Amino acid sequence: MCAPESTANGRDDPASLEFFESRIRPVLLEHCHECHAADEVNGGLRVDSGPALLAGGDSGPAVAPGKPDESLLLAALRHDGFEMPPSGRLPDAVVADFAAWIEAGAVDPRSDQAALPRAAGIDIEAGRAHWAFQPIARPLTPEVADNAWPHNEIDAFVLAALEAAGHQPAPDAQRLIWLRRVTFDLTGLPPTPEAMDAFLADSSSEAEATVVDRLLASPQFGERIARHWLDIARFAESSGGGRSMVFQEAWRYRDYVIEAFNADMPFDQFLTEQIAGDLLPAAGPEEEARQLTATGYLVLGAINYEEQDKRHLEMDVVDEQLETLGRGLLGMTLGCARCHDHKFDPIPTDDYYALAGILRSTKTLKHSNVSSWTERPLPMPPGLAAEEVAVPHAMAAKDAETVVDCEICIRGDVHNKGRAVPRGVLQVATLGPAPTMPAAASGRRELAAWLTDPEHPLTSRVFVNRLWQQFFGRGLVATPDNFGTTAAPPSHPALLDHLARRLTDGGWSTKNVVRAIALSHTYRQACRRSPPLEEDPDNALLAGLHRRRLDAESLRDAMLSVAGTLVSDLGGPGISDPKVLAKAGSETPSEYTFVFTDTRRSIYTPAFRNRRLELFEVFDAANPNAVVGRRPVSTVAPQALYLLNSPFVMEQASAAATRLLAEPLGDPAAGVDRAFRQTLGRGPTAREHELVLAAVAGSGPDAIAAWATVYQSLFGCIDFRTLE
Repeated sequence: MCAPESTANGRDDPASLEFFESRIRPVLLEHCHECHAADEVNGGLRVDSGPALLAGGDSGPAVAPGKPDESLLLAALRHDGFEMPPSGRLPDAVVADFAAWIEAGAVDPRSDQAALPRAAGIDIEAGRAHWAFQPIARPLTPEVADNAWPHNEIDAFVLAALEAAGHQPAPDAQRLIWLRRVTFDLTGLPPTPEAMDAFLADSSSEAEATVVDRLLASPQFGERIARHWLDIARFAESSGGGRSMVFQEAWRYRDYVIEAFNADMPFDQFLTEQIAGDLLPAAGPEEEARQLTATGYLVLGAINYEEQDKRHLEMDVVDEQLETLGRGLLGMTLGCARCHDHKFDPIPTDDYYALAGILRSTKTLKHSNVSSWTERPLPMPPGLAAEEVAVPHAMAAKDAETVVDCEICIRGDVHNKGRAVPRGVLQVATLGPAPTMPAAASGRRELAAWLTDPEHPLTSRVFVNRLWQQFFGRGLVATPDNFGTTAAPPSHPALLDHLARRLTDGGWSTKNVVRAIALSHTYRQACRRSPPLEEDPDNALLAGLHRRRLDAESLRDAMLSVAGTLVSDLGGPGISDPKVLAKAGSETPSEYTFVFTDTRRSIYTPAFRNRRLELFEVFDAANPNAVVGRRPVSTVAPQALYLLNSPFVMEQASAAATRLLAEPLGDPAAGVDRAFRQTLGRGPTAREHELVLAAVAGSGPDAIAAWATVYQSLFGCIDFRTLE
């Protein structure tokens, strides 16, 4: 994981906090606390709190944020004047992490522990007063003054909040704007001119429902929503780190996710299979293979398999899995409780190690000098099982040979063990009897059953909040990976609970919730163009929608679609180069020199951790090293430069021009209209039509080049890159 760029608000940046927690805090704990913490302070220096580290000791401030060369801590780690730790210089990679951390602002969330009273323990019952741990309500649909506006219950909740604040909804969006919006949101692709014509010709009251149902039934729906899930599953096809190894079978998990959403697999089953699919009964080899593949969720993390301290490696894997489960499924930062009771949320260290015991009793690692991940053979259909056939394997988990309760690692140090904690789950999120863990199994089935209990206060709320964010750019809870006490409360608490109950009461159907959101009047509003309301500057009440930029994958797929070069093949491996697939040595990882040439949907583009497709880097694709519930959205010069100079963009513009000129258009004016409809989802304005027609008229043998320039200009314009 690379250190995040320095930002003015870095202390609120999830990537900055993640870097500190994963790369900086563990080193301080392992190598520095013994001599420089509250229990023993040598040289006047303490490193166990942020303010203390900044203040430094007898030699002066230890860290100068943004100035690594002026930071005594870094000089000591480099053994430049000081020599810390005295046992020997730390690896260059660790020193580089500290340099990058300081350069990015030395984000450190730890408070001054010396000034705080010693914790008397966490009061679980008091912690349950927080809204996120309260039972999910069954709110009544509110009464509203404008009874004609709501199309469904969602609208009643939104309108009631608007009316209570003295506001009104925005007018409806134009029909083609809504069509482009919903087509991208449900499939990640633009509507075709033919789809636009069909929609405009349908004047029935069911026209919008017809569109939504068609999109939900298309295979592109699964590809679209799976991309969001892969962001929070930290999906990648390589391990990352110095000796990055390719996950040859990771694509099977990706395809599992796509197929599950296309089939509208009940979300409780979807989660259960990913947590404990290998432990479930199966009706046949196909179902067994699917369930094994699903457990790749536990195996796909960014892991340093070169770690020689295998006990340390095992706990790092468990910690990574717990962070993925916590942030992704529960909206909780569980990793904060590895070294001490959570500073903000009612999560004691015991709860962390209770969950860790379940995962310590699960095998996802194979040890050698350089360790690797577990793969399991997939069952074959009966007709093939007896034949001698490169048997397919999947990255998959299984129960360990020995089931263990995990000992507390004092201060997070795996070699400083405390008492063992019985396997279990989060107390504060357990509203009924806690699950009983089996003596001879890991407890993953019990964990999955606890997670998917319809009364669980977090699971359904977290998921429907993610769905809402996909349509509005902002969740009802603005921090989708954090429902804890430091998060902002939901903008519409009753609506959040209504959606959670709609999910669980509706058989955990994702499509049911998505359909209700897509057909709501709330979603049909035009984008807000007036200045934000003083009392609602973020438009959390939704008096109109936000203009949203297309994500990186949709931007690429839209260009391929317009160009006619998009290959629509579903599923299968995205990496075919044998040199890449065989990568296991210590030379430069093959992913650094990999050439991205495919033109399938972006979800199938090889997802390496050390190197991504350039377009994905430039346009803020998710960091595959972490759970990313909400991507950053930057506006920087390299984005415009990429659209102007990228060979990929120019190739797609040329292909689009060739495609256009091969159609029986009749005259250039018709071509102008079609080009705008293909790219922007609307016809040109009179001025746009005049300018483009002048640019292509009389181009003769240079017609393709002239039209290619037009398409590249359209790809670069803001109306192509954003959704109204």
